[in-house]
Amino acid sequence: MNRYFCFALFALILPLAALPGCSSSDLEVIDDIIDEPSRKTIDTSRLGTNAFVNDPSFGSISAQFTEVRDVLDLKFVRVLFAWNNSVQPSPSAPLNFSFYDDIASRIPGGLDAVVVLTGVPGWMSDSANWVGGDPRRTFVEKWVTPVAARYAGNGRIIGYEIWNEPNQLSNQDNTVMGIATSPLNFLSLMSLAFDAIKSVSPSKLVVSGATTAINQNFPDTKNYNSDLIEAGVQNVIDVYGVHVYGKQFEKFERNDGVFDTLNDLFKPIWVTESGAQGVNEQLPYGEQMWPYLIDNLPNIQRIYQYQFTENSPSASTYGMKNRTPGAELSDLYIWLRDR
Repeated sequence: MNRYFCFALFALILPLAALPGCSSSDLEVIDDIIDEPSRKTIDTSRLGTNAFVNDPSFGSISAQFTEVRDVLDLKFVRVLFAWNNSVQPSPSAPLNFSFYDDIASRIPGGLDAVVVLTGVPGWMSDSANWVGGDPRRTFVEKWVTPVAARYAGNGRIIGYEIWNEPNQLSNQDNTVMGIATSPLNFLSLMSLAFDAIKSVSPSKLVVSGATTAINQNFPDTKNYNSDLIEAGVQNVIDVYGVHVYGKQFEKFERNDGVFDTLNDLFKPIWVTESGAQGVNEQLPYGEQMWPYLIDNLPNIQRIYQYQFTENSPSASTYGMKNRTPGAELSDLYIWLRDR
């Protein structure tokens, strides 16, 4: 059957399975045809930003947090507490919390933080250093539990996101942890972390570590999420974490696509990373993608823009602020500042 005739029948909403002569390749093309959503005003009551405050060229930790709160008028940030060689250079070395103490103590009133706990020191590559032969148990006992206990009394830290993009094959830490291709192992990590955090700091939220963008590398990334959800991850979290980059609107809306997967959740959703590269691309992306997500996913409570600062060229930066002379501020920064 002529492909364009297939399209015409699709426009009449005939069942695809009942179209004689329409090949699977025709249906795949049809699946990729969708009108992009229009731009709408961003709901800033749900918007935060990733503010890692690790580059002093953008100001002190306090100054950067205050700028997010007072200049951009945002109320929440996502920060990173990475377990690495600087924090613990050997299995028996004491944890060095100095940088993270500085971050935790400088979160101002009117701003709350979710802390991403991720990463492993180099010595974790040797399985002889694992507690009970389990890298996930080791991560929880040696990092998650001490962090949760140390900041249990810090009211500005409202919760912890456990890990970051566990399915990213290029990240050697995911291989060490045994989670790159195993949603069940990642579920085990989430379960151990949930119990550990709640035992020392029951009021803190536990957010599931978001995969790479759920709408990209389809269907592999979506399927990692689906498997995690079907295995029962919602029983060991307070919030489900998601990352969204790019567009791929057809992957959201197709049968068994992203919307079908995420609308089956009964827990709230936080999009803990989303954004676009380029100082003139961030506002159009936010006005198109973020209202589209909120309109179609009623459980979304928060969206964290990626990211507040980044010392990279203005044409390719994700940062709302960068160091390119004459192009230091993105269109999104300016809109938030001036609204």
